[in-house]
Formats: sequence, C-alpha cells, structure tokens
Amino acid sequence: MAIATTNLTWNPKLPLKSLRHLPSFNCTPPSPLRHPSTFSTRAFRRSDLDNFARRLASGETWRDAWRSANNGFEVFIFEARKTAERIDRRYAVTRRLAAVAQSATDRALDLDREFEIRQRWRSFTIDFNRNWPRYRKELNDFLETPLGRGFATIFVLWFMLSGWLFRCLIFATWILPFAGPLLIGTFANNLIIKGECPACKRQFMGNKNQMVRCASCGNIVWQPKGDFTGGSGGPRGSSSKSSQPDIIDVEFEEK
Repeated sequence: MAIATTNLTWNPKLPLKSLRHLPSFNCTPPSPLRHPSTFSTRAFRRSDLDNFARRLASGETWRDAWRSANNGFEVFIFEARKTAERIDRRYAVTRRLAAVAQSATDRALDLDREFEIRQRWRSFTIDFNRNWPRYRKELNDFLETPLGRGFATIFVLWFMLSGWLFRCLIFATWILPFAGPLLIGTFANNLIIKGECPACKRQFMGNKNQMVRCASCGNIVWQPKGDFTGGSGGPRGSSSKSSQPDIIDVEFEEK
C-alpha cells in the first residue's frame, strides 16, 4: 500500500471553548494615578471691591446695566414681533380683524341711517352747549342753599364709602390710556382755528381766544368776538367795517 505525502504543514486550530479559558494579555500601558481634584474657595479681595466702587462712581456699572437691559428689551420686542407675524400668517388674524371691523362699521352706518343717531346727538350737543350757562347757574344756585349743601355732602360720602370711587379709578386706569389721546385731541380741536388767508391763500392756524395774523402777509385772519376795536381807538365791540380797514372777514372750518 502506498502512502501519500504532502508538503503542507499541519496547524490545527484550537476550539472556541478552549480559547475562552486562555489568559488574556492586555498591552495597554497602565493609567496614571488620578488624584482627587481640590477646589479652592476664594473670597472677594480688596481689589475687586475697589474696582467695583470705581466703576460705580464713574457710571460704567449703570451704563452696562442699561445696555444689557436695552439689549434684552430689544430681543424681547423682536421675538414678540416675529411671533405675532408668524401667528398672523398662520391664522390670518389681521384679515379677520379687518373683516370684523368693516362689518361693524357697516352695521353702525346702517343703524345711524335707520335711527338718525348722529343727527340727534349733534342736536343734543348743540342744545346742551347753548343752554349750559343757564344749567350751570341753576346748579350753583341750588348748591348754595342748605338743602343743596346737604345733598352734595351726602352724595360725596356715599360715593366714597360705597366703593364707586375705587371702581371708577380702576376703570379709568384701563380706559384712559386709550381714551386720553382722543379726549385731548377733541379738546385741542375745540381751541384751535384753522383756515386759509383770503389775501395770500396760505393756511393759518391759531388759538380761538387770541387774535391770529397770517404768517405770510401779516393780515388779521381771526379775532375773537367782542375784541374788535375801531381804527382810531374806537370802543370795543364795534362791528363797523369802515372803521376797521385791517380786519378781513374769512370763512373757516373747524377740524
């Protein structure tokens, strides 16, 4: 019998079970010993207090505080505006509010045409303004009597003790920021006269209680009632145009 030979070397592999029992050799260098970190507590030094006092005296601290507050407020306003724009784009708030406002305006105009509210209110205000001096005189005469003084005292005490005073103050706190500019504008318009100079056609504006001259030509374009004087020092209240050559009759409109 012939035996076959080969040149390959026999290299048997160990089974996996035997490899698990072999000792493992770690070639990584040992880690150095770590010492626990120590924290040192350091109090304020005198130099820190001196620097703070110097910055406070020079105003640098206040400027830094104001700058940081201003930056924070600007960031807040920017974020609020971006959030409002995002909400508006998503839910169409502006378009819906405009539609509601337009609908309310149309409804108010319909009610005004139906019940003539604006005309009645204008008639009431004209009548009240015309008769207000008489109403005020009658009220003052009533308050000067003993019955009027007692009634006024009782009303003031009831108004203060019933809580209506604080309710009115709270209500005014919420309403005045919105109604204040409107009231001021209305009051200012009642005291201001506007018009056009008949000589140079230039717009003028002034106080109703004072004489107003045109800034361009210098002519008198407005003078309160009862303040007209004669051309040669005549009596006040004279309405003769022949004795007042520098006074020009103009038409004006109140705005």
